Amino acid sequence: MSSQVEAFKNTHKWLIIPFLIAIIGFSNSYFLKFSEATWHQHMHGLSALLWYVMVIVQPYLINKGRIDQHRFYGLLSIFLAGAVTFSAITIIAQNIESANTYQPDPLIPKEFFYGVCFTDLLTTIGFGASVIMGIVTRKSIEDHALWMISTVFWAIMPALSRLGLMPILAIYGYPPPIDLIDINAFVAPLVVLTILFICWRLKKWHPSLIIVAIATIPFLFLRQIGRNEMWQEFISSLLKY
Repeated sequence: MSSQVEAFKNTHKWLIIPFLIAIIGFSNSYFLKFSEATWHQHMHGLSALLWYVMVIVQPYLINKGRIDQHRFYGLLSIFLAGAVTFSAITIIAQNIESANTYQPDPLIPKEFFYGVCFTDLLTTIGFGASVIMGIVTRKSIEDHALWMISTVFWAIMPALSRLGLMPILAIYGYPPPIDLIDINAFVAPLVVLTILFICWRLKKWHPSLIIVAIATIPFLFLRQIGRNEMWQEFISSLLKY
């Protein structure tokens, strides 16, 4: 086993953590309401779930020396990444519709929907670009692995914010003293610090991870972005539901 492969021998184990965060975080809003979900939510939820599984399985196959299987699933993952990206765009359009038909909710203010349109668009582009870079750099084990691992961080914020909402509701009940925008502002620095810690442990400040860390910063300003009328008009005209 090469030294580069050895460096990622436990990657599949660590990637189970964000997978569980996604399952638990979206349990109330999706998995426990599976029959009520729209086709947009099903397409995005299931394709994203399968992507998490794929990202876990691929380094496991490499560690076991199953190179041919790794390449085969890698080809399938290209189509899966396309499904994740396309479905994410439909969810952004749904957020615009939710803003247009908004009913007052102390947990989810109207500006949240416009704010996450910005961050979702940013993370969707980042996710797709990371997959492309993972393909382009496939001959370099380290670069290929880090670009693919970074896709998990592009997708983690929505799940992590909903996971953070659970103890708040358990402690304070409904309505809680803070809303979903506040929770995003709290968990975003945790994601950035986690990414920086990984870079420090790897002793490599790889662009795949640094870019995600930078792109997570706008989650601190969801309220300001969501209230910006120019942004509201732009995204509404760009993605009419």
